[in-house]
Amino acid sequence: MKSILIRTFGGKGIGYGHFYRCLSLAKAVKLIDKDIDIIFLINQDLKGLLDNIGFNFIVSNNLKEDSEKINRFGVNLFIFDAYLGDDRYLKTVKEKTKLMLIDDNNDIYDTSIPDIIYNGNIHAEKLGYSSDGNQLQLLGPKFLIMKEEYWNRGTNRNISKNGILITTGGTDEYGISLRILKQLKNLGSKIKVIIGPGYKDDYIKKFEDSVTDNIKLIYKPNSLKDHILSSKIVITAGGSTIYEVLSQKSIPIIFSLADNQDLICNELSNMGVKYLGKYPDINYLLLEGIIKELLDKGVNENNKIYDLVDGKGAKLVAGRIVEEIYQ
Repeated sequence: MKSILIRTFGGKGIGYGHFYRCLSLAKAVKLIDKDIDIIFLINQDLKGLLDNIGFNFIVSNNLKEDSEKINRFGVNLFIFDAYLGDDRYLKTVKEKTKLMLIDDNNDIYDTSIPDIIYNGNIHAEKLGYSSDGNQLQLLGPKFLIMKEEYWNRGTNRNISKNGILITTGGTDEYGISLRILKQLKNLGSKIKVIIGPGYKDDYIKKFEDSVTDNIKLIYKPNSLKDHILSSKIVITAGGSTIYEVLSQKSIPIIFSLADNQDLICNELSNMGVKYLGKYPDINYLLLEGIIKELLDKGVNENNKIYDLVDGKGAKLVAGRIVEEIYQ
């Protein structure tokens, strides 16, 4: 039996994007070849998310222990999705097994090291990835790994889009959602706010104290899809959620929380998506005018930004790596 070991991290301060990307890829691999054994190597903060999902996992916060895990399980492919390693770590892994690096900006690692390099972002092909010609490169939005519920793109035409959705992902360490809400709460529009799994109790209380008739709090949802689909406008960071917004043909308003989101925001801003800036310089005062303008215009489903993703990337990537394992 072939086996894959997936190493990733997540939780407060890191977010959950790396983990959910890996989980989607694992599910896609299992669809193609159910006999491949997949084991997750995760930090303690992610343990609760893998319980009862059907994948075996090992909890280890220490990258130095990964070599021993590769030896123990006779791994055919090691998938690494984290910013916490270095080139020496990648080389050590590659000496033991085939290595796939899931990357975002080509700014941390020597990306010629892995056997497979993946970047599903819209800017991936502009980043100058180089290799010796033997590397499998899976670059650009056609390879974008999305959550399982987005694999079939078709939107439900019977759902009416209205109101505004605010989300910062699993965490909101900088209090951005609350500042956005306070800026918009008097507009009269229906507003939904996602309360992520990493939100602290005292922060949640501040939202609850701000609720009015037009505001609804959504607590730790398993999926954002229905909330995105039913919203006309979605205000979100320039991470993985922005692709989910585009797949459901809602209107995005974006901001950046970290360097790895800057390139996505820049690309989308150049395509006409409204951009509020990067923390700590997010311009909340722009919101009222932008919202009024977008509500007047409505959703233009023919906008080319909605053609960026089709939801098929996870299966496409899974097929390629399964082929690589059996070579």
